[in-house]
Amino acid sequence: MTDHNDAPAPASAGKTIPFKCAKCDAPLGRPLVCDACHTLNASAMLTDYFTLLGLPRQYELDGQQLHRSFIDLCRHSHPDHAQNDSPKVQELHLRVSATLNEAHRTLKDPVRRAEYLLELLGGQSSAQDKRVPDGFLGTMMMMQEELAEAKAGGDAREAGRIASVMRTQRDGLMKRISNLFEEHRLAVSCEAVRKDLLDEIRRQLNAVAYVRKLLSQVEGVHA
Repeated sequence: MTDHNDAPAPASAGKTIPFKCAKCDAPLGRPLVCDACHTLNASAMLTDYFTLLGLPRQYELDGQQLHRSFIDLCRHSHPDHAQNDSPKVQELHLRVSATLNEAHRTLKDPVRRAEYLLELLGGQSSAQDKRVPDGFLGTMMMMQEELAEAKAGGDAREAGRIASVMRTQRDGLMKRISNLFEEHRLAVSCEAVRKDLLDEIRRQLNAVAYVRKLLSQVEGVHA
């Protein structure tokens, strides 16, 4: 039977995790699992997804490192490992497993990762700030008109061309978002600059959502 740290009461964001395992007192090399006795540390559930998976809190991530960390942590926290434990421990395994899956889905997807990191850094949501970059809406209106013409004419080739243009637009926006996050990471001494960067990331993400919606319509026609 494997013992596990009891789940702590809900705490505010930013709560630190213990430096030592509650069971064997060994130093914790990673937040969720003690490498010495493999005890789950429930306090890690209060951290963000990056910390939970042992990754740096930044936009650009090593995809292979993300996958390896996820698989390894799932191996330790799978509910099957707690079949002979108490209901409390079994419930912890279920919660940890569900949280790991959600963390992996979020950080694996570039847009979801950007939205999540923006929230962690104190940026606004799309509901709070609906702005897009200057000139963006004009470009989108033009493409929507072209798409309407392609739909009306059943022109699959034109729909394919529009889809290609939209993918290029989307990829350019995501590259810009990556660069903005890096600028924010480096601008540690100027809070005003950091806020402006977060606002610009919000606008870029709003544009990405717009492009993705239109792209789904284009690909529907092209299909």
